[in-house]
Amino acid sequence: MTKKAAKTTKAGRGSEQFVVRLPPGMRDAIAHEADRNGRSMNAEIVGRLAFSFEEVLSNEGLIAVSKRFAAAAEAMEDLFFDLRDMEIERFIVDQRAKGKNLTRTEAIRLIVRNYLAENGYLHGASVKPTEK
Repeated sequence: MTKKAAKTTKAGRGSEQFVVRLPPGMRDAIAHEADRNGRSMNAEIVGRLAFSFEEVLSNEGLIAVSKRFAAAAEAMEDLFFDLRDMEIERFIVDQRAKGKNLTRTEAIRLIVRNYLAENGYLHGASVKPTEK
């Protein structure tokens, strides 16, 4: 038996509604992902459903994915040049003096994760900022 939904084009509480039974644990998983993505559970579900209907492999979808990869590559290149200007080796030496033997990659990862954690951008991770 299905529930008759109100017909409307308005977004929000006046939108069509549909009751769904979720398997055990799925509600918590949706809540976790919604929190991680900074949106409501409803927005998370609607966003994922909308994405599943997109034609990701269409020409338009491939062009969009290609543009995202190009933007990511440009951001990585910018990050590389920024890292080149940092005194990573001095940071590594400081960390070794504190008993942490880090590789260059581990040092960069630690710096980025600490920054993200300190500024509230690292959701759901068990990372405690370290001394600088």
